[in-house]
Amino acid sequence: MLLKFKKENYFPHQWDFLTSNAPVNGLVAGFGAGKTHVFLRKTFVNLFKRVNRTGKSSGLILYPTYDLANELFVEPFCEMLEEYKIPFQYKRAEHRFITAAGNIKIYQLQMPHRIVGSEYTYCGIDEFDVESWKNCDLAFKKAIGRMRGCEDTELYIVTSPEGFHYTHHLFVENASDDRFLVHGKSTDNTYLPQKYVELLESNYDDRMLKAYRDGQFVNLMQGSTYYAFNREKNVAKVEYNPNKPIHIGIDFNADPECAVLIQQYEQAPQIRVFDTFSLSHQGDGDLLTERMALTIKDKYPNRQYFCYPDATGKAKSSSSAFSDISLLKRHFKVKVKHINPRVVNRVNAMNKALSGNMIIDPRCKDLINDLERVVNKQGTREIDKTSNKMLSHSSDALGYYTFYQFPVTRPKLWSIDR
Repeated sequence: MLLKFKKENYFPHQWDFLTSNAPVNGLVAGFGAGKTHVFLRKTFVNLFKRVNRTGKSSGLILYPTYDLANELFVEPFCEMLEEYKIPFQYKRAEHRFITAAGNIKIYQLQMPHRIVGSEYTYCGIDEFDVESWKNCDLAFKKAIGRMRGCEDTELYIVTSPEGFHYTHHLFVENASDDRFLVHGKSTDNTYLPQKYVELLESNYDDRMLKAYRDGQFVNLMQGSTYYAFNREKNVAKVEYNPNKPIHIGIDFNADPECAVLIQQYEQAPQIRVFDTFSLSHQGDGDLLTERMALTIKDKYPNRQYFCYPDATGKAKSSSSAFSDISLLKRHFKVKVKHINPRVVNRVNAMNKALSGNMIIDPRCKDLINDLERVVNKQGTREIDKTSNKMLSHSSDALGYYTFYQFPVTRPKLWSIDR
């Protein structure tokens, strides 16, 4: 089949990625820069171009989850095949495309040990850096070891940068002549509504904008987790106002269980932390979460309390009879989702809030200590909770509230051609 793509229909970073002849190609770009659009086109080209001895191709496509693959790849790829009048079958239960030109098998990055198949002629990976280093490493090694289906195999990766993660390891730390990397910016996409870029710029701090708008590798991993915290800017006297509701972030632990008390204002800084509590379990019969609630109410009587707990409290309990969240519901209006947010999303929300929208009273010494001393695990964006087990609890508690009330929102693209 003769395929024709016109250079003028692509942004420069898309065209460079689409037309590269390197065996391993990477596109690292900001949100909305057209990564998935060109990923679909490259896969379509390889369906016909990368063929084995029998004249057919064999493709391997990897996404973090099948749900993401269905949303970003399966439905749009079906539309492409229909547009070019190419007969196909998609076996949903097997996650497999079947065409006369060749087949495509989809796997999850979350479960790289399940990647099987002796020979592929090409492999594409979308949203690579979303996954853990361990899973990225295993998935890449499994894929590269199976690129023997033809003489000119290709492995290609598109992703938004997540610090110095696995894509940086592949293309920068281990750069070689057979690996090609191109960067793209959100602002390169002239079809993006201006409001999309403005939303990005209003939701992310400068460091995150370099990653998620400009598509650059930025150190989001090593060093302080809450890098935006600054004592001079974020620590100031906060007066408790008994006429305003109390918002409470809670992190459940037996030793300690931590609560952070906040009042929310319409004017900046909107988040004002006025006190913290840290209680330890006192042995059999101690309903720690119940005691925490009573302690807060005793010190700060109020007509309205809103609580934002660790979602694992639905299952965990400080007694054999009640879950922690059910105990909280006796005293507060509880706001909690069915699962906790991803750590990276919670941390992003905290760093955004700390960049001008949060102040903390000096009495909150445990919380201030947390924000200054909590660090990430080496080479990841996961919080190090093993080096000092007394750290991270107060900042986690504040993070549950902050993410719920002030999430860092990634703008949605509902109908943009690229």
